[in-house]
Amino acid sequence: MHRDNKMVPVNSQSNGMVDPDALQRNAQLQGMGFEIFGEQEFVRYPVIGINQPTSEFSPIGKFHNRVTGEAYDTIEVVFLALRRSMSFRPNGYGSQVPECYSSNSLRPDATVEQPIHHTCHRMGPRGLVAECPNARWTRNSEGKARRACDLRYTAAIDFRGESYLMYFHGSAIAPLEKFLSQLRQFRQPLFGVRVSLGLTYHTKKDGYMGNFYKVNFPDFSEQRDSERIEVIDALKQQESALFFKEYFETAPSDLYHEGDESSDKKEVSESEGVRFAHEDAEISEEPPRGRHAAPQQDRYRDDYPPQDRGGRQERGRERQGRDQGWSGPQSNDF
Repeated sequence: MHRDNKMVPVNSQSNGMVDPDALQRNAQLQGMGFEIFGEQEFVRYPVIGINQPTSEFSPIGKFHNRVTGEAYDTIEVVFLALRRSMSFRPNGYGSQVPECYSSNSLRPDATVEQPIHHTCHRMGPRGLVAECPNARWTRNSEGKARRACDLRYTAAIDFRGESYLMYFHGSAIAPLEKFLSQLRQFRQPLFGVRVSLGLTYHTKKDGYMGNFYKVNFPDFSEQRDSERIEVIDALKQQESALFFKEYFETAPSDLYHEGDESSDKKEVSESEGVRFAHEDAEISEEPPRGRHAAPQQDRYRDDYPPQDRGGRQERGRERQGRDQGWSGPQSNDF
């Protein structure tokens, strides 16, 4: 079990019938009656999701604790571990269970009855190299890049001293990967910084393909974002990071493809035919109205235009930031 026995967040707002002090006392017991089971058997860590316009949760446009029901404009988190997974749904998100899936993006899980291919990717020096035809990028008649398999990142995070999971897929992948790239550029461990995450609302009239909220990461190359990045003592998080690395290796497959409301993709019925999932598919329903209307101003505004996908413009901003004296997260900057 987790070294601190923090299976779920104990919060006085979680349930009026539960005494949080009693929960805390019971959590300190050594013999809990589960000794015949594996350490991680039945373990399901709580999720922090994003309330999209199509979500069943409210209020819309907030980070949402799926256990306690608390909602947040921003969250300050430490990323402990990451896992890349793939899933293939011939009928898009109208299929509750994927036809083929991989918990590590390298090979289909043993529980897949009829794998599309015996391997999904091989690991190359610059990242994943597709070997399955469903994992390869192709272009449709409109020239847009697509692939049949959907990529998802599952992240273990520390939020307010408790452990949670977050899912990143669809249009959420690009900002996450940019954040990871900057961490490696500045030679920081994944669990060596605490970052403040916000949400940005994108709409069709701004040039996007739908209306949705996307996680807004701080930019290490922008001095204005320095207050959103805190360098911490990574050694204090290393034990938790190692635990979740092992947890991801042994967790059941459905952890990586169960439904999550933070998706920006539509669910489609099987009668609508094949829908291909792709990372830049910024798809959602009609814009929220009434109490679901988007806030007039985001706490952390993403000023980048829709067409900026992290190429030359982004590298130019990084060079500009360094020219102005900002060289990334240093411990004496905070």
